[in-house]
Amino acid sequence: MNSQLTQKNFVNKNQIQFQIYGVKIGVRAQNKTNLKKIYSQLERVFPNGFEPVSEQEIEYRFLVRWTKNNGIEIFRNDEKVSDNLDEENYLEIVENQIRITIAEFAVGKVFLHAGVVGWKGRAIIIPAKSFAGKTTLVAELVKKGALYYSDEYAVLDAEGNVQPYPKWLSLRGIIDDYTQLDCSVESLGGIAGTETIPVGMVLIAKYNKGKKIPKKWKPKILSQGQGMMEIISNTFPIRNKPDFVLKVLNKLTSRAIIIKTVRGEADEFADTLLNYFEGRARTEKLRLKF
Repeated sequence: MNSQLTQKNFVNKNQIQFQIYGVKIGVRAQNKTNLKKIYSQLERVFPNGFEPVSEQEIEYRFLVRWTKNNGIEIFRNDEKVSDNLDEENYLEIVENQIRITIAEFAVGKVFLHAGVVGWKGRAIIIPAKSFAGKTTLVAELVKKGALYYSDEYAVLDAEGNVQPYPKWLSLRGIIDDYTQLDCSVESLGGIAGTETIPVGMVLIAKYNKGKKIPKKWKPKILSQGQGMMEIISNTFPIRNKPDFVLKVLNKLTSRAIIIKTVRGEADEFADTLLNYFEGRARTEKLRLKF
């Protein structure tokens, strides 16, 4: 992707045109001012940049339309996907719809709904739905020195390795438990990963407020089959390309340590997780960069 291209390469009079992960997108809105707002929102979500695409190549066309009652509705290829929106939240919904489309139809990639960090040359993937605390845990791991890869998607290539998707972290709990604030990884004192890396661990964790981790923490070790079942529920393109997805997940789960646990607060759990990972990695003879 060419991150040197500027907004003017993508925003014309009435449409944003770009492609990312092989998915070709067009976005129309009321005027150029609204398009620039949408583009700025997308820049935070796709920090690696876009590639230009011609009008004729566009596969998924989004229309953001203002109604007579000053509401906002969103269409994808003539199908209404959101309505009754207002000026305060429509940008987030447009971004979300575009993200989901790319996750579902990315060419040669599998998207997992997961947080990801890099530790000693291997990825730790944390699959989870929204409001499960994955961003909070990712942020704490980054503060401990892990490389930031994503708080939203683990992007897997055909070999089951993880590619960077370093969007701004969407942290809750700063204002209240529901409002998200977008924060750069640098604002947390962290660094974003830039290289594709193999997966060392998959963490299936349920948050339990107040849960204390014992000194001799022993999470449940899952088999490859058990791990596949846990991960599939967080996999986006399983309906669109099941054979490819299963092939990629098979490669991932055949090489990674897969653990399941209940965890407490992220700041206390982060050190425990990293120490355990290093110990298991030595036992499993993973080629980590110590």
